[in-house]
Amino acid sequence: MNKNKIIAYSLFSALLVLFIIRLILITKIDLIPEETYYWQWSRHLSLSYYDMSPMIAYTIALTTLFGKLNSQFFVRLAAPAISLLLSFFVFAALKKITGKTLLSLIWAALLNAIPIFNVGSILIVYGNLQMLFFSLTVLLLLYLVITGKNYYWYLIGISAGFALLSKYTAVFIYLIVFIFLLLSKKHRKYFFRKEPYLAFLISIVIFTPVIIWNYFNDFVSFRHLLTLSGGYENFGIFLSNFFLFIISQAGIISPFLFIIIMVSVFAGLYLGLKENNDIYIALSTASLVPFLYFVYQCTKTMVQPNWPVFLYFPAFLLSFVLSLRLYAALRADKIKKIMLYFYGLSFFTGLVFSLIIFIAPYYPVFNPFINVKISKSPLRDMLGWKEMGAQVDKILSAHKKDDLLIAARRFQTASELAYYVKGKPQTYSFNYFIRDNEYSLWNDFKDKKGRNFLYVINTKYGGRLEKSLCRNFSSCSFVKKISIKSKYGQTIRTIKIYILKDFLYKDKFMFKKFSSKEF
Repeated sequence: MNKNKIIAYSLFSALLVLFIIRLILITKIDLIPEETYYWQWSRHLSLSYYDMSPMIAYTIALTTLFGKLNSQFFVRLAAPAISLLLSFFVFAALKKITGKTLLSLIWAALLNAIPIFNVGSILIVYGNLQMLFFSLTVLLLLYLVITGKNYYWYLIGISAGFALLSKYTAVFIYLIVFIFLLLSKKHRKYFFRKEPYLAFLISIVIFTPVIIWNYFNDFVSFRHLLTLSGGYENFGIFLSNFFLFIISQAGIISPFLFIIIMVSVFAGLYLGLKENNDIYIALSTASLVPFLYFVYQCTKTMVQPNWPVFLYFPAFLLSFVLSLRLYAALRADKIKKIMLYFYGLSFFTGLVFSLIIFIAPYYPVFNPFINVKISKSPLRDMLGWKEMGAQVDKILSAHKKDDLLIAARRFQTASELAYYVKGKPQTYSFNYFIRDNEYSLWNDFKDKKGRNFLYVINTKYGGRLEKSLCRNFSSCSFVKKISIKSKYGQTIRTIKIYILKDFLYKDKFMFKKFSSKEF
């Protein structure tokens, strides 16, 4: 066996070992609020949901065998599987483009050095599925460009439909394909062919359940999306949001890799147009169209770090293709070595960032370096939920005769309680304090008149019981204040627990389907 084959088999083995490690890790970190919320979706299967498309609910329902296997392992099982598939997509795309097996496999393995990719390999959120089907659509587009076989259009339509069922921002696929056809001299002919239009119809048919659901629910999901996008503020707000956007993207990708990727995207578009290279045009368009949209969004709202993640798949592919071209064009061995060292440093930095993300919540030794209290860190969402469920269990046992229903001020807390309280009970969220969400559709307070509630408040979002809520019960009594701590004594979160007896259902507007004014 030659040296290249040994390296290739070693890399394949490394990816499989990494997959197994991730299967172990998914059982070690508490489900974050988004995950328990989507797990709740899987217990209330529907054509679509208030917040987003339904694919995440269907996926969790399948991996848990429709609620028969509700351990963290099965709730999250799709996350490491998707990460392995994405590595394969990188390999398949680059092998098709370059014909280089070993180098393509190395780059596929290096995908696993990107911090946000590592996070996505552990946590199951709807971004995983959008990333999967968006990347598959890009892969199929590349195969169409390289082979010229028209049947890839229909596969693109199917993949785009599933991407839309995963997350609404997959709608970029339509604009990406349109701009690609516009820029490509060779493929412009498809404007006058049936294949892309049939592909579009296939994707819309697959997306139909979401349209039907919204039709029967006053299009609340689409209105919610428009509200989240915000309205234009001012140039100062744009500069602030844009700065935070770039910093956050450099953080989740790692700084040096972010620089390599962004330079590649703009260089790829320039070279693609100059040389009529449709591979470059396709990959740069698939990256730039969503990137420029999120830059535009900075004029209206702060772009969350995870929103643009899907665009980095084509950008990552393009960075390899152009890096290979640059390396071949360099004549001085010294410059080639510098380039290799820089790339090595880039991926090493990504690995370090990935390790810090997973280790920092558990070990306070990192606090002097990152200088963030665990109670204020976004990483706190990985910790303490199981303990919170155990504490609530004790109170429920002590007040068993009151036959308490569980409610929370925030739907995130309600979802964590639904998962971590014994028996995985249905829980409720009093939504008039925050924006509407799927609990707005699940809550049915008309039938709860006369019932008693155990009410949980996360003090980070306000520590007092609301008088307007208490008016709707015969009595409201404080039970306990609990600080959830890590094994090193760090306070993760503090909750207050109340017992609200005899629900009177006085202020009916507070408990109607969409009681909040915010979408």
